Amino acid sequence: MSALSSQRRRRSLAMLAATLSVVAAVPLLGYVGVRAILDSRGGTDALKNNLPVVAFPDTATAALITSNGAGRLTSVTVFVLNPAGIGGSVISVPVSADFGFTDDNRMSLQDAYEQGGLTDTVDALGSLLPLTINFSAELDPQQLDAVLAPYAPFPVQLTSTTAATAGHDEIPAGLRSLDSGQAVQVLTSSPAEGQLEASRRPNVEAIWVGVVSAVGTGHNSADVIAEVAPVSFDDLAAHLFAGTTQTRGLTVQALTPPQNPKNIDVEQLDRSEAVFVFASVCPGAMSPTADGPTFRLIAPPGFDAAVKRTIDKLLFFGGNIVSVDTTAAPQPGTVFYVPDDVLRVDAASTNLILGDFTFGTPTERIDGVDITVVLGTDYLSKAALS
Repeated sequence: MSALSSQRRRRSLAMLAATLSVVAAVPLLGYVGVRAILDSRGGTDALKNNLPVVAFPDTATAALITSNGAGRLTSVTVFVLNPAGIGGSVISVPVSADFGFTDDNRMSLQDAYEQGGLTDTVDALGSLLPLTINFSAELDPQQLDAVLAPYAPFPVQLTSTTAATAGHDEIPAGLRSLDSGQAVQVLTSSPAEGQLEASRRPNVEAIWVGVVSAVGTGHNSADVIAEVAPVSFDDLAAHLFAGTTQTRGLTVQALTPPQNPKNIDVEQLDRSEAVFVFASVCPGAMSPTADGPTFRLIAPPGFDAAVKRTIDKLLFFGGNIVSVDTTAAPQPGTVFYVPDDVLRVDAASTNLILGDFTFGTPTERIDGVDITVVLGTDYLSKAALS
């Protein structure tokens, strides 16, 4: 059995422990009641079978990795294409993110790269993120330069100095306008002597902020046919930067000495945030990892923290969140839409973690979604303070 396979077997238990504090106040009766919904996957009913079925739009994804040329992973970035076929999201994943999931087996994405290059890095990424990666690429400096050059120069706010490399001078901290070669220099650099990966993470994220800013509403869109799905990493990248693109990095949390006894450069990914981000931009690419039902969460703007806390709770109880929509009109009460009568009966037990709610009458069944929850402001306001 490979190391990565063994780590995946431990993931569920470790993630359970990681989110334990979120629901520590839920009484045992509530736990038993909530587990009822998450364990009830069987059964069918006439309503469910007669509803029209709709599917999430396809959202192609790709993973881009870079290294310093000496066997050290320097950046991992996920590209997500908009359903419209152009534009999308650029999400930076910390290379120090842990995929070992237990105190005595901490391993970062950098360790995965050291073990098996691109293949093991993408495999480890699949352990961290609940989504399907369609394409992947490891680009050397020349190849990455070719991808970025059409959009240069890039306005970038660097928080630390990037060391000089062959053919490139040192890049001081501060607001800079970088050409594509300098952007590659930042993405493929290593931390300064004695520094951890966290010290250069803001610079990596800043590069993508600069790229997105330079792309604006899209470049070379005439060369891209939005209706034709990408067939390679290069093809997806061309589609992505042919339209408006957004970017952000994922959050990691420092581990305590008992959690990281070997004191290696590794941090814990904020799991609920990662689910929130990807379920928002690519629900069609989400891959459930738990045995429980799949949820679609709908909320009005301004309650991201409360929605994230709700994700924490549902993940703890074995649920899968495959879609998050935070653009809905506000309403005071929470409403459940459950096409399956078996789940509908058991869903009544979840009021101990989601508050009081009513059942709405579903008019459609979303492929891959068992329960749609429209979160009310009464619940969200309390969840934001808890």
